[in-house]
Amino acid sequence: MENHCNQVTIFGAGPAGLFCAYQLVKKGFKVSLYDHQGGVGKKFLVAGHGGLNLTHSEDLDAFSKRYGKSHFLFQDFLSQFSPQDLRDWCHELGVETFIGSSGRVFPVSMKSAEILFIWLDYLKKSPLFEIHLKHKLIAIDFENRKAKIQTIDQKEREISADTFVYALGGASWKKTGSDGSWTKFFKEQQIECIPFESMNCGFEKKWSSYFKEKIDRYPLKNIGLCLNKHRVLGEMMLTPYGIEGTSVYALSREIREEIKKKNQAIVLLDLCPHWSEEKVYEQLQIKKKKVSKSAYLNKAFKFSKQVNILLKEVLNADEYEDDLTLAKNIKALPICVDSIRPIDEAISTSGGVSWDEVDRHLQLRKYPHHFIIGEMLDFDAPTGGYLLQGAFSTAYVAAQKIIGT
Repeated sequence: MENHCNQVTIFGAGPAGLFCAYQLVKKGFKVSLYDHQGGVGKKFLVAGHGGLNLTHSEDLDAFSKRYGKSHFLFQDFLSQFSPQDLRDWCHELGVETFIGSSGRVFPVSMKSAEILFIWLDYLKKSPLFEIHLKHKLIAIDFENRKAKIQTIDQKEREISADTFVYALGGASWKKTGSDGSWTKFFKEQQIECIPFESMNCGFEKKWSSYFKEKIDRYPLKNIGLCLNKHRVLGEMMLTPYGIEGTSVYALSREIREEIKKKNQAIVLLDLCPHWSEEKVYEQLQIKKKKVSKSAYLNKAFKFSKQVNILLKEVLNADEYEDDLTLAKNIKALPICVDSIRPIDEAISTSGGVSWDEVDRHLQLRKYPHHFIIGEMLDFDAPTGGYLLQGAFSTAYVAAQKIIGT
């Protein structure tokens, strides 16, 4: 058995685990980082394929509310490590950032792989840091601060440390290593884990065969989406199974809960968010009799043939031809979804270690010196930089407690 004096062992080499390691090494702590994958930051790399959204620039009060039922907790976490602190840390690495028109924060030029290389290079240059890839966690002795790991050649060994940090992720995107299998270790010790559910995900609607044949996948840009009192502007993707996209993700918590309560959710799609219903109706009235409705919708509203197919899919012939009814539906087209796409397709998950099991420093109440960070905790947030900020902020909070003890 390996014994390490003043040793911190971290399981999980995603953003939360890597950032916790960075903070600890910087303060002179010995850190051993373990991950069962062959590389680090797999989800960080996948998320960065379309442009790495690091965080968001909105004020902290609005930011914290993105975490739903956990927003009071995140008010505290964000006050300790804010979006501006994250940007400052990026600059510390030599990564310049900028705020986009949507308020999201991105690196000026570097890709996620380049940032990860600089980050890991800093850690590897320190004699205090060691990393062990292709090492799987197979058992935890919380009471005695020991763990058992298995190497790729099926050899097992036991390790001990003064402090353990768990950053094993949620349960989505299994290919990146986040499969939620770690919950068994915690449940064995009566540590409550809230069941995982899809978040930032697609939803299913039963389209007609004709619709699926003609549409397949089609993006709707500059639209509004509304469910009850919740409204967002953005984009949405029509798919053979239903809907997905940034606006859907932003409402996924509310849509999911509505389906759980009512077995369906009716989201209202605003195809013309910058016009009033009255203006839409007035525009429809201008159409000349010789011009077809579909041709006029294309000319007056720039609606593509796919949007026209969507309108005809949802509305009957009389509703489509009646200008007053059509105007109402252009502003609030009801899309009824009745089920949630599988967890493995989701960008993130709700669920994980219950907040009741950790203190304000994210240390297990039953087992001091064991910390839970990142998406292992029972929180969710929409895309837009909130998930990544949550990983960094929780990692920082745990690191500061370890440094201060």
